[in-house]
Amino acid sequence: RRAQRIAAHGAHGAMPVARLAVWWRASARPALSEAGSYGVRWLQLVGLLHCIQEYGIDFSPTVGSSMEPVFNASGDVLLFERLTQRLVGWKSGEVVVATSPKDPDARICKRIVGLPGDRVAVSGGAGAPGGYDVEVPLGHCWLQGDNRAASHDSRHYGPVPLGLLQGKVRLKLWPLFEMGVIERKQLAAEPARACGICACHFTKMLVSPERGVAR
Repeated sequence: RRAQRIAAHGAHGAMPVARLAVWWRASARPALSEAGSYGVRWLQLVGLLHCIQEYGIDFSPTVGSSMEPVFNASGDVLLFERLTQRLVGWKSGEVVVATSPKDPDARICKRIVGLPGDRVAVSGGAGAPGGYDVEVPLGHCWLQGDNRAASHDSRHYGPVPLGLLQGKVRLKLWPLFEMGVIERKQLAAEPARACGICACHFTKMLVSPERGVAR
């Protein structure tokens, strides 16, 4: 009888372990596996979005009249890409987004007027009273806004390092009735005029709406 009681007690103690094993195989392990699969997919999606933004395309709103009439003083949404400069470099006349040389947390939108080795005429051009030429140094470019009277650009802070350029503006997406391709065009340098600092600044539009508000 004692042996029977011991055997019965052992069988009774083994039942919770068996139930736990059944629960693990039937419920817990599949749930953990599914959660892990979703986690991996989420990380892959985040990595893909980061690569698209870092090496592909990005968006920015605009505020400021320095690029009128190409862009409105406020409310436009632009698409710029970061790929072609890695393949063919930068070209004079392209509209670009760059990190502000005065504020590393802000972006500016200007047109490339000169590249390394180019001579840019400033203050009326060479030979004019008070005029002078600037030779763009190696590794730099000369940026100016299309609306010179309202642009704070290379005429004020000098050549901009090419490393600060982030991408080329390709499309205006908003307003819808103004949607279109941004053309490359050559602009002659003009003198800087007294104006407020209205540089068509951008802030980084990454995740939060607050960071997407241009200033």
